Parts: sequence; structure tokens; C-alpha cells
Amino acid sequence: MHATFANHSHTHRAGRGIRPIKWLVQALATRQQRMQLDQLDDHLLRDIGVDRRTAYWEAHRPFWDRP
Repeated sequence: MHATFANHSHTHRAGRGIRPIKWLVQALATRQQRMQLDQLDDHLLRDIGVDRRTAYWEAHRPFWDRP
């Protein structure tokens, strides 16, 4: 029974190693979306309820600053 627990613990630790990569991929995807938001024209921004100033500030947030 102790060996099973040790294996389970090892598997659990190995699974946690993927999280930083997943976080980075998501952060970079968020960055790309923010840059696309900055490229929208005023008409499209109005359609989604965002003004130019808000779009600018959102687009220039650091990639690690995620909700």
C-alpha cells in the first residue's frame, strides 16, 4: 500500500509540472487577443461596447496580467 501512495504522489507531482506551460500558452493567447483588440476600428469597438481608450489600455497590459 505504501508503494501505491508513493506512485500516486509521484504522478501528482509530474502533473503539476505542466501547469506553468499551460499558463504561459494561455497568457500568450491572451496577449494575442489584446493586440487584435487594439487593431479593431471604432465601428467594431462600438459593436462590442468598448471605447478606443479602453481598448488601448487593455492591449498594452502585460501578458502576465490575466484575470
